[in-house]
Amino acid sequence: MTDDLRKNALPPTNEDTIGPYFPIYFRDKTLEDLTSLGEGVVGGPQGTQIIIRGRVFDRHGNLANGVLLEIWQANAKGVYRSPANAGHPDVDPWFNGYGRQRTATGEYAFRTIKPGAASGRAPNITFTIFSDGINRIVTQMFFEHQPENDGDPVLNVLGPDDQARLIARHDGRTADGAEVYLFDIVMAGDNETPFFDDLES
Repeated sequence: MTDDLRKNALPPTNEDTIGPYFPIYFRDKTLEDLTSLGEGVVGGPQGTQIIIRGRVFDRHGNLANGVLLEIWQANAKGVYRSPANAGHPDVDPWFNGYGRQRTATGEYAFRTIKPGAASGRAPNITFTIFSDGINRIVTQMFFEHQPENDGDPVLNVLGPDDQARLIARHDGRTADGAEVYLFDIVMAGDNETPFFDDLES
């Protein structure tokens, strides 16, 4: 390599760093509020609006910084917006079901709608977490006092303690009437949240 090429060479990217390398996209507020399709769009999804709030902890019990969270969920009738459901009569045209948020503090909040029960499942929201040193971990959040929880195949393979770690706790309502649910995620160590390989909704 010549001296000129060495001067222009960029340092390699740390393979454990998730970025973001395009921070404008990662600050897209429409991905944090799934009830809004963008400024100037008149319309909104069917269903009960909810806010999910929580914290992400590392293996030492500290709030994890630099975490990227993605959520994926069904609409209020339990139907996912996906190619497999193209043309389904219960697809909500005002609801995509996908959210993304980067948190520098370990705390997060999403505004969305409470999902309906998909076939054979209890209402749930899938969380995918990316962080330094972690390629990808996936879990699901359920809602307390939901009758379908007793028959859900994911919850049924877990013991009582692990089941409790996947169930969000109701925490009142906001001034505009949105139901609030609290859901903390522990990435490793004591009280680790159950995670699933190749989890399918």
